[in-house]
Amino acid sequence: MNTIIIYDISENSLRTRVAKVLLDYGCIRIQKSAFWGVLNHNTQDKLRLRLERMMQGKEGNIQFYPMCRKCFSLKESIGEIYEVKEEDVSVF
Repeated sequence: MNTIIIYDISENSLRTRVAKVLLDYGCIRIQKSAFWGVLNHNTQDKLRLRLERMMQGKEGNIQFYPMCRKCFSLKESIGEIYEVKEEDVSVF
């Protein structure tokens, strides 16, 4: 299922690790703190569990928005779409 994942995390190293995990799961960055991925229920559960462990006791939040194919196809965008470059992702 098409899933939008957004987060609000102030700690730089945690934010970077969360982004890396999302990329590892095949998600595509659509904005600096927003990703899109096609995730089946099992994969989404595994991802959510992994991120919950990372966030335990930390400040911030991660939100998952599943979208049906029809709703996702109705998306619109204004302006340039953010494209992540390899140099934008730093791993600590």
